[in-house]
Amino acid sequence: MTRHNAVTFGVILMLTFRGAIAEEIIVSPNEVRNLGVELAAPRKAEETTSIEATARVVIPPMGDVFVSAPQAGLLMRLNVAVGDEVVEGQAIAELQGSEFLALQREFLDALNTDLLAQSDYARDQQLHDEGIISGRRLQETTTRARIATTGVNEHRQLLKFSGLTDADIRALEKDQRLLQTLTIRAPIDGVVLDRMAIAGERVDRMSPVYRIADLSSLWLEISVPREKMAAVQPGMKVAIAGYSLESPPVVTNIARSIDPDTQAITVRATLSEPGHGLSPGEFASVRIVADQTSASNGLVWVLPAAAVTRSNENNYVFVRTANGFDVREVSVVSSDSDNVYLSADIDVRDKIAVRGVTTLKALWSSQDEPST
Repeated sequence: MTRHNAVTFGVILMLTFRGAIAEEIIVSPNEVRNLGVELAAPRKAEETTSIEATARVVIPPMGDVFVSAPQAGLLMRLNVAVGDEVVEGQAIAELQGSEFLALQREFLDALNTDLLAQSDYARDQQLHDEGIISGRRLQETTTRARIATTGVNEHRQLLKFSGLTDADIRALEKDQRLLQTLTIRAPIDGVVLDRMAIAGERVDRMSPVYRIADLSSLWLEISVPREKMAAVQPGMKVAIAGYSLESPPVVTNIARSIDPDTQAITVRATLSEPGHGLSPGEFASVRIVADQTSASNGLVWVLPAAAVTRSNENNYVFVRTANGFDVREVSVVSSDSDNVYLSADIDVRDKIAVRGVTTLKALWSSQDEPST
C-alpha cells in the first residue's frame, strides 16, 4: 500500500490498488468535512428518463378517410356536421344524378340479358341431349350465358362501388325500380373532421365531401436527435407533459431514415387510452422512459447527476465506507438535467458522495501514478 501527502487538502490518503486503479480512498470523518463532501442515499427508479422531445399528434393512415362522391351529381342533403360522431354505414349525405340512374339501368339491362342467356342455355342443353342440335351450337350458347353472367357481376360491383348495399341491390333486382337518390354512407366509426361541400352543390365524381377520422387510436410522432437514438428502444413508454394516463403510449416504431433538415429520427408511439384529451395536429412535450427493469441486473438507481464521475471511458461513484470512500464503477442507463439513472453494485443503505466529487476525483487521480 502506498502513502502520499496531499498537501493541498491537508489530509493523508491511503489507497489500495487493483492493477492501476485505486479502489478505496482512506480518509477520516474530519477530513471528509474539510473536503466539503456531502452524502446521499441512492433510490430505486420506477422509471428512467431516456429523452425529452417534442411530439406531434397524428391520425394513423388507416383511421383517416376522405369520403368522396361516388358519382357526379347534385348533393341533395348533408346529414352530419363537423364534430359529429358517426358509425360505419350511417347515411351522411344524399346524391342525385343521371350517372347513378344510368348505372342502375345498365345493371338491369345486364340482369335481363343474363336471364335470357340462361334460358337459351337451358333450352339448347335439352335439345343437345335429345340430339337435335350440334355440340358447337351448345358451346356457343354456353359461352354467351357465361359472358352474360360476368356482365351482371361486373355491374353489381359497380353499384357497390357507388355506395349501394347488398340489400339495395337485391331490392333493385327484385322490384326493377330505379332509386332516385344515392345514399353516401360513413365507411368507418369516427368523428367528422371536415366538410368540403354544401347541400345543393353539383359535384364531380370523386369530389371530397367529408373527412372522417377514427380518433380511438392516435400516433405520437416524436422527433429525436440522432445522437440520442441509442437510448430509445421499442416498448419504452412515453410520458406526456400535462397528462396523467393510466395506459401511457408505447414506442412501436423507429424510422430508418433521417430528416435531412433537422437530422432527427421519427419515433412513433401509439396512444389508445380513451379520453386522453389530445387532438390531431397538436404538439406536446414528451419524455421517452424505460421501466426500472431495463438495466442488466434488473435494478436502476437514481442519483444526482453530480454524483457520477468519468475516467478512462468508465463511470464511477464514491461510496462511503468505514475508512473513507470506495471507488465503484457504475453503468449509466440514462440521464436528464438533474439526475442520472444507473446500474451498479450499490444498496439503499449506501451513502454516496453527491458534492465534493471533483475533489475526491482529483485526490483519487493523483494516486494513479506509481510512487518513486
